[in-house]
Amino acid sequence: MEGNLFTVFATMVNFIILIFVLKHFLFSKISDVIDNRNNETIETINNAEDYKIEAQSLKKSFEKQIATLENKGRDIVKEAKVKADTQAKDIIHEAEEKASVLLKQAENEIQRLNRKAIDDLRQEIGNLAILAAEKILEKNLDHQEQQAVIGKIMDEAGNEQWQS
Repeated sequence: MEGNLFTVFATMVNFIILIFVLKHFLFSKISDVIDNRNNETIETINNAEDYKIEAQSLKKSFEKQIATLENKGRDIVKEAKVKADTQAKDIIHEAEEKASVLLKQAENEIQRLNRKAIDDLRQEIGNLAILAAEKILEKNLDHQEQQAVIGKIMDEAGNEQWQS
């Protein structure tokens, strides 16, 4: 058992030496690698939280911009509608003015045609009156005399019966 005891003791001493050697050469490097990895992980988590906060801030900013653009779009549509309504009113007003002018012109033309018809009617009545008078008198008047009689009859007819 002595040999076994010595082997166990030697193994323990070798193990303790191995631990000191590994601790001296490797544990500090492994510990540094683990610490670096832990620090990188913590930094990544912190950066992720910062990115999340920044993303939420950007989201809010974009939502505000979208709302602003939607309001601007509504304002543009309202402004366009107001302009369209104004143009429609202007077009209607212009059309009404043109219709009024055309109506006035038509009324003037009707009055002119009415006066011409009355003058033509007077002329025709005068001619008929002279023709009747010639028949009655059995006398033919020359053209100058006929015009003088027509004028006189028209003046008399116009002053009495043809006033309108």
